[in-house]
Amino acid sequence: MKKVLLIGADGMLGGELKERLEKKYEVVGTTLETLDICNRDAVFAKANEVKPYFIINCAAFTNVDACEVKEDVALAVNGTAVGNIADAAKANDATFIHISTDYVFAGDLDVEKAYTEDMQPNPVSAYGRTKLVGEENAKKAEKYYILRTAWLYGIRGKNFVKTMLRLSKEKDEITVVDDQNGSPTTTTTLCEIIEAIMEKEPEYGIYHSTNEGFTTWCRFTRKIFEFANISTKVRAITSKEYKEMYPQSSDRPTNSKLSKEKLHKIGINPKPWEEALKEYLKEELK
Repeated sequence: MKKVLLIGADGMLGGELKERLEKKYEVVGTTLETLDICNRDAVFAKANEVKPYFIINCAAFTNVDACEVKEDVALAVNGTAVGNIADAAKANDATFIHISTDYVFAGDLDVEKAYTEDMQPNPVSAYGRTKLVGEENAKKAEKYYILRTAWLYGIRGKNFVKTMLRLSKEKDEITVVDDQNGSPTTTTTLCEIIEAIMEKEPEYGIYHSTNEGFTTWCRFTRKIFEFANISTKVRAITSKEYKEMYPQSSDRPTNSKLSKEKLHKIGINPKPWEEALKEYLKEELK
């Protein structure tokens, strides 16, 4: 049975991934309490002890607005620490799987188009900048898969869907941005992609890993309410209007569309976001 060192095993993604992988692999999970990934010696000691076939990094500083005011902390976790893990992977001849983000792009691509893996990253937020440093550092492992995801939500953590469901109980109408485009992605779908990558071991590199299809936050919210039989009205607003309401918020990409062509070519076909949302809500609304 292949060994897996799973970093961030108690997070929204990591928790679900651990549960799934334990059926096929010998999984050693670490958390913030049990492994400080910013401590290079500790990372090497853990990797040397486990001697894993795969090292998967699900740990990150993902609060986009907080990254703007704590960029040094975000850089340590999202950037420098990834280098520690990649170097430890290389030293142990392990394959490194690292989770990245659509935020490495500026989000200003023509909205009719989707970003491909070979397009030049150009982050405009602190979160995006620190995650791009992480991508560059992940490549030091040499045997690596960088999976860029977007609009991630899951049963275990705080997320957009849960927030909308909560707000629907508190208000008759909510306002949601309607000019930012992307693919809502469940942790379940991302776990399925990770598992398929582990089984297939395709060519090393970057793979865009989201649910299929695109929408806006506003239309996503309307679909959540439709599937959950909620009558709360959803009013569309622009990013500019949102910024006027919440001036301290970080700028979000207008276009977060990630092309899945590269995944398709290796026989991985994620389900449409609407289908994944339906499955998620069955669990969430139990």
